Amino acid sequence: MIQHTRRSVLLGVGGAAAATAGIGTLAAQPSYDGPDAVYTAIRSQPGMTLFMQGGEIRLVFADGAPGVDHERVLGWIRNAARSVTTYFGDFPVDRFGLLVVAEDSDRVGHATTYGYRGPVTRIHVGSRATQAAFDRDWVLVHEMTHTALPDLPRRALWLQEGNATWVEPIARAQAGLLPAADVWREAATGLPRGEPRPGEGGMDGTEAWYRLYWGGAGFWLLAEIAVFEQSEGKFLLRDALRAVNRQSGGNAVTWSPEQLMAVADKVTNTSALSDLYRRYTSASVTLDIGATFARLGVPRDGVPPFDDRAPLADLRRRITAA
Repeated sequence: MIQHTRRSVLLGVGGAAAATAGIGTLAAQPSYDGPDAVYTAIRSQPGMTLFMQGGEIRLVFADGAPGVDHERVLGWIRNAARSVTTYFGDFPVDRFGLLVVAEDSDRVGHATTYGYRGPVTRIHVGSRATQAAFDRDWVLVHEMTHTALPDLPRRALWLQEGNATWVEPIARAQAGLLPAADVWREAATGLPRGEPRPGEGGMDGTEAWYRLYWGGAGFWLLAEIAVFEQSEGKFLLRDALRAVNRQSGGNAVTWSPEQLMAVADKVTNTSALSDLYRRYTSASVTLDIGATFARLGVPRDGVPPFDDRAPLADLRRRITAA
């Protein structure tokens, strides 16, 4: 189970017949906090199917999601699905259940993703959420990204959260929904929060949110560089993650971290991820963000202009390229 309230520091194809906005009151609406309630709602309540490239979404507005603008929700879901489809080449799983629960707010709220009875996400959506709230949302892409990789043991939660934190803005940028500069601006703000504190050791087993999300994201940034350098520019991290997605089928199965790294390395003909994973699990790793960004041609604050003469400027461009 991957559960989120909201990221503490963010800085963040198919179709179906349109539905009308729910009518009614938000009073005493069920919260659907437990996984059994989510699975039951998705399978028993009225819904619709959204067909994506490589998969489909079973969408249910919980109890009609009274007050929520269903038209806007459908557009938001399609954009999120397009983002992960662009990154992974196909929608990450054959069948995905999405339960939209109404709440009395003006934003996209917290979400939880499960996989043990099939990939599903429950996400709260405000009855007063405007189009701007949906446009700036990162949560749904983050959750869909979780479905792409196999579930890992609890000790490796940092790999899962870090991966979704790293991939989410990149996927939106590749789909044309987020400026590439914003990817680096968010990374510049977030990555320092994930640095280990005095006395903290390797990443396995950590429960500190800042290490789970941004410490994990730092691992995947270094993985981007290691794959690119060891393959002499032939492969990107995205190629490795696509192979993992296709061989595992997504989060309905459980793998070991070592299995994930081995599959990723095989497709790129490197030892990039296995080597890096051993480093992160055995000892505290401090990411030299200034030096790393300089190699990519990114200013320390992530704000353009970028340096296109930097050694890894080509990698920086390719990471976010459509």
